[in-house]
Amino acid sequence: MLLTGAAFGQATTLWLTPPALATLKLCPNDTLMQLADFGVRCVTEKPGRGENTTAATPCPVSADPLGYDELLSLRTQCDQILVF
Repeated sequence: MLLTGAAFGQATTLWLTPPALATLKLCPNDTLMQLADFGVRCVTEKPGRGENTTAATPCPVSADPLGYDELLSLRTQCDQILVF
């Protein structure tokens, strides 16, 4: 779904949450490496706030670390949120 939207010019951002990163660490997926090539922006949460106070889990793809306010802004400005 992400790649289809991006292919049609829809601004697409994938927020990789700490639990998602932990899962990806256990089950690597080479397809994720291609997301940026299709225009999908990946973001992660900067460590240090709330339940994310431990060291950041390494992200398997190039991702922009965003702070709490930036993530809140991302959620309020988007047209659609899909949760998998």
